[in-house]
Amino acid sequence: MTVRFGILGAGRILAKIGTAFSLARGAKLVAIASRDKARVEAAARQYGAARAHTGYEALIADPEVDAVFNALHNGLHCEWTVRALEAGKHVLCEKPLACSTAEVDRMFAAAHAHRRQLMEGFMYRFHPQMIEAARRVRAGELGRLLHIRASYATRGREPENPRYWPDAGGGALMDVGCYCVNASLLLAGRTPEHATARARFAGGVDMTLSGVLDFGGGSASHILCSFESEGVYGVEVVGTEAKLVIPNPWLPPGGVGEVHVTSGGQTEVVRLATPHPLSHFAAEIEHFAECVHENRAPTMVPEADSRQTMRVIEMLLASARR
Repeated sequence: MTVRFGILGAGRILAKIGTAFSLARGAKLVAIASRDKARVEAAARQYGAARAHTGYEALIADPEVDAVFNALHNGLHCEWTVRALEAGKHVLCEKPLACSTAEVDRMFAAAHAHRRQLMEGFMYRFHPQMIEAARRVRAGELGRLLHIRASYATRGREPENPRYWPDAGGGALMDVGCYCVNASLLLAGRTPEHATARARFAGGVDMTLSGVLDFGGGSASHILCSFESEGVYGVEVVGTEAKLVIPNPWLPPGGVGEVHVTSGGQTEVVRLATPHPLSHFAAEIEHFAECVHENRAPTMVPEADSRQTMRVIEMLLASARR
């Protein structure tokens, strides 16, 4: 069975998502929706979608669409995900899933009520480098966890971008820092006892934020996210037996990832390449399509992970504002 997808939104990320559908098995892109008629028609032609809908309502009402990829800005994730679920569509929603825990609760309540699948789109978790890193940590190769460092800093976008709008879920933590939070929780394998942060705010959103997740027992994760620096990317996990580093955890250049494991003064470098630079986006789509086809909840980015990521984001922002 091929799951037929429609994409809500024709923004920057469509270039990645649209291409990923051409690589994914068990999924087909059949429709794209935008409020800009000319833009969506051009996008549909470019990515091979049979239908271009002017307006989001038309896409979620399309009987030829089984599942929706919500690629709208953060402030529209909850509204249009819930509306799609209520219309009987499954939803793969771009990260972060929502702007608050209350919105996350509402979205999953709708998914359960209408017996549809809902998954947050953290594509980095589908790259083999992150799968390998998580496997090694869980297998105990690093020993007892001491420290995690996760960074995602970059230059910002044009001033009118929704990433700078407070009412659209803007800010560095929501846009890029959510990766750092999600990866820290994945690798720590537990919930932090406390979360503290410091940030520089401008226009109502955090432009740079650094935070600490305290997992107890002396174990913690330090995160850095920013719209104001040259590129800073990386994940480091330090244990009593070894150290693990992922130099480019979010979008490895050319799809080629590396996991460096150092123990006893010796470093093992594991290179993990994908067939295409966007193969991990395609793997995300494939996983969700399988869940829809088999009527089972997603396991790569489960509901519990999305809930916890949003809770920690709220804790960090509350601390930073104090």
